[in-house]
Amino acid sequence: MKFFLSCVLFKTKAYKVINFCSIRQFLILVLSSFLTIPAYSVEVHSSDFPPSSDISPVLTLGMPGQEVLISMADIESLPMFETSEMVHFDGPQGRFSGVWLIDLLKQYGLNDAPRLRFIAIDGYEVFITKENRDRKQYLMVTRLNGLPISTNNLGPLLLIIPSDVGLASHLTESKNYWIWALNEILIQ
Repeated sequence: MKFFLSCVLFKTKAYKVINFCSIRQFLILVLSSFLTIPAYSVEVHSSDFPPSSDISPVLTLGMPGQEVLISMADIESLPMFETSEMVHFDGPQGRFSGVWLIDLLKQYGLNDAPRLRFIAIDGYEVFITKENRDRKQYLMVTRLNGLPISTNNLGPLLLIIPSDVGLASHLTESKNYWIWALNEILIQ
């Protein structure tokens, strides 16, 4: 048997009348206040790490046939940033440090490309449009807890979106864009 009251009047001890036009709405409001999980993003601030001196190539950038190889020293010559403590959804946790993707792309003339192809060492790839790159701030991570990222911790380069950490999945950019073991960024 379905029971529904569209309007209920309650008398309190002080003889005040309280009118709830929908018990169902009231109960939903009360229950949702207990079940709400706060959304948060990690803080990102300037890092004072000295740039790497490693000049071994770690990343290929450009157009197919017109690529340039860059090193960790090249990447970390840009302003460095660091997250507060966070957990990557695939395991590594701590403070992630690196450069903003937009700064790297501007440095190498790729920022205005309508679509970029990001390729990992294992062949995994994603395409990120300029619209998505402008909407979210991507961090090209080069260090975890101040140290170069090992391949065991998804390194040597990761791409993350710090503002999406802790948000419900329907509010975030797809975690597919959180690419690790990144080694190529090509214009497509």
